Amino acid sequence: MPTLSIRSHASLPRRVAVVSAAAGIAMFATGCVWSGPKAEADANKIRNNPTPELSTLYERPADVRNNLALQHNANFRMARQDMGRFWLLDRPSRLTPEPVPE
Repeated sequence: MPTLSIRSHASLPRRVAVVSAAAGIAMFATGCVWSGPKAEADANKIRNNPTPELSTLYERPADVRNNLALQHNANFRMARQDMGRFWLLDRPSRLTPEPVPE
């Protein structure tokens, strides 16, 4: 039966550390390697349109439609109010409710 010396037990953590460091360096050096036509197509897709869900700098198409609907609604209500002022319907009449005798 082989006997283990104190020297071999002391070098075991060192070996584990060296192997772990070598594996870490190898993984760091290779990184996330993209290769092949699919990877290139994905990269081109991202490069051509990095924000596909945005229609403006910070709004999605649904947000743009909602803002336009709110703005059209406000504009229509203001136009109706302006027409009421034009036809003098924005305040009660100053005429007397009873007929004026002649």
